[in-house]
Amino acid sequence: MLKRFNKFLHPTEHKVNKIDFTPFVMRVDDKVLQVMRATNNDIPGLLLLEKEVYSGKTPWSEGAFESELSKTENSLYLVVYYESELIAMIGARFFNRETHITNIAVALEFQGKHIGTDLLELVIERAKANKHECVSLEVNIENEQAKRLYRHLGFKDMFIRKNYYQDTNTDAINMVLWLNKNKK
Repeated sequence: MLKRFNKFLHPTEHKVNKIDFTPFVMRVDDKVLQVMRATNNDIPGLLLLEKEVYSGKTPWSEGAFESELSKTENSLYLVVYYESELIAMIGARFFNRETHITNIAVALEFQGKHIGTDLLELVIERAKANKHECVSLEVNIENEQAKRLYRHLGFKDMFIRKNYYQDTNTDAINMVLWLNKNKK
């Protein structure tokens, strides 16, 4: 009886494929960009990128990045470099049936050049390869540009997380992209 009850409480987990990643280059305008897995060596650049994108704030601390980058089995954190400058990043965690985008940022000078879209599409493809049902994320309720991008890619507003960004007491919208068309 306990065994059957345990199965009810802890259903068989869908195994996430190992998140391998091969670095590559891409062209944006006349610039060659390098896309690679983030390491602890990238943290100073990630913190600078956050300061630029988030108006002088760093939502994630050095310790938060260190913690996330150490989770190599079910996560993928990518950085994009132009020459020696870190200009974009995306982070995602891969769970049983869901991929959750934890962070995405593109330097102001490189926004509007589809780098964020390309990074999101890369993560979405990884989620599909793992047969996940959805990709989720939170976005600042005031970030109209990001909300437009996510909706363009098919993400739907699900609910509001009150005071999600505690430093500013700002709400976030939880958004989901359903990968299985029957789940809409």
